[in-house]
Amino acid sequence: MIEIKNVSKSFGTLEVLKNINLTINKGEVVCIIGPSGSGKSTLLRVFNNLERITSGALYIDGKLLDSRLEESEGIPVPPNEAFEIYSQLGMVFQRFNLFPHMRVIENVMLAPHVVDKKKKEESKAVALDLLGKVGLLDKAKAYPVQLSGGQQQRVAIARALARNPKIMLFDEPTSALDPELVGEVLEVIKLLANEGMTMVIVTHEMTFAREVADRVVFIDEGSIIEVGTPKEIFENPRHKRIKTFLNRMKPSG
Repeated sequence: MIEIKNVSKSFGTLEVLKNINLTINKGEVVCIIGPSGSGKSTLLRVFNNLERITSGALYIDGKLLDSRLEESEGIPVPPNEAFEIYSQLGMVFQRFNLFPHMRVIENVMLAPHVVDKKKKEESKAVALDLLGKVGLLDKAKAYPVQLSGGQQQRVAIARALARNPKIMLFDEPTSALDPELVGEVLEVIKLLANEGMTMVIVTHEMTFAREVADRVVFIDEGSIIEVGTPKEIFENPRHKRIKTFLNRMKPSG
């Protein structure tokens, strides 16, 4: 579903991603872990064109979307086709970014109605179905300010699902939440995993990554250090850097 070849990304003289190669397969759940500032979120933003690559090539669903200094990769698809392909990716950010002046149901039905040109009643039906999926049907007429952080993030997930994406990207979806609210968001993501949704998840929740991931990617200083199954990464990592990171992530006491 997603393939990147020799991808690098720089901001001025700062190289944030360094020669990254990675393939995400259909129906796969891939968790990206690593220390803060290692390039995890930037990599996720490269996937959906929020950040343009400096070099390398990006494929989604077998189509070349972006190619820099890689003449052998061919010519990327035209902009209109690229837009359609990028629209198949849904993304949930650290912050919920809900429209505060709109009710919950209006937030979820906005993209299907305005972007996809679905009729209002059809968009409303989609929104109600998704709010039921994330356990918030009873909050359909509430405003975001009336919800907890966990509830707002679940609405954000429903909103991202409203356009029926093929791939879901999660950028540390629980990092802005109080610890007691983390579980309700992770349960929704687990539900999507069980349904076979292709997902890439940047997370600091190691227990969750171990439970839900098909593969775990460890990134440090802009480079992929190791890719493996949760068992390989969490129980028998090959690199000392990963062992050090995981030991520091263990709760004290």
